Amino acid sequence: MFKKSMVVAPPSAEFEAVVREPLEEALKVLHELGFEGVELSILNPTRLNLKELEGVLEEYGLEVPALSTGLNYIHYGFSLSSPSLEKRKAAVSRLKEFVDLGEVLGAGVIVGLMRGRLEKEISKDEAYRRMVEGLREVCSYAEGRGVTIFFEPLNRYETQLVNTVDEAIELWEKVGTSALYLLLDTFHMNIEEPVIEDSIIKARGLIGHIHVADSNRYAPGMGHIDFKSILDALRKADYQGYLSAEIIIKPDFRTAAKTTLETLKKAEKEVFKSS
Repeated sequence: MFKKSMVVAPPSAEFEAVVREPLEEALKVLHELGFEGVELSILNPTRLNLKELEGVLEEYGLEVPALSTGLNYIHYGFSLSSPSLEKRKAAVSRLKEFVDLGEVLGAGVIVGLMRGRLEKEISKDEAYRRMVEGLREVCSYAEGRGVTIFFEPLNRYETQLVNTVDEAIELWEKVGTSALYLLLDTFHMNIEEPVIEDSIIKARGLIGHIHVADSNRYAPGMGHIDFKSILDALRKADYQGYLSAEIIIKPDFRTAAKTTLETLKKAEKEVFKSS
């Protein structure tokens, strides 16, 4: 069976596919429903009250499988591929701060939107080169601290840099570090992959984290993705990490969280019963 978590961000976050509730209130609901973890989407790791955070995590018995960094691109424009040297340096520095926090919490660090989008000032090849250069530096830093970096292929409407699992595997080979793994997201894969299950199997051994959302980015069970088939592919790929819901919260947080859990648990029972 897989552990489950949800992505929780500050109420002020300018991103809709996350829980935007005060942290303690969100953790209380996740605990009550039976989640094992919470993925934290935050802006500045150095401004967290770490003692307070560790206390509330312990109170509700929740782990932090991953730290989501994308708000730093949305709010500040920090990007590994930016035409601006200042923004690139800020991105690397901020990701290293996330690594420091990840080391304390035992969490991986996600590189999703912070790889940046293609901007007209530079070519795609140059943007890719800069992304790889920055990612190598971050991974080298993470490797020395025993922290895993999760790189997430994103759909073509969010970036032009690494959209598919094939492209992510090519990037993994190019960066060449033991700190780097892939984060696969069912919402993005539903757009980009011909057969989601085949791509999961292809990434066997490289999958570090999973985001779950249905075809419409609502909670699993509110669209047309076959989660039984997805979880069966993850089982065949020997994935043993978290299923983390990064979803648009409809109709409300508790209902979306409950629907997520019920859908995933039902799919699990069918998969592991037949295995």
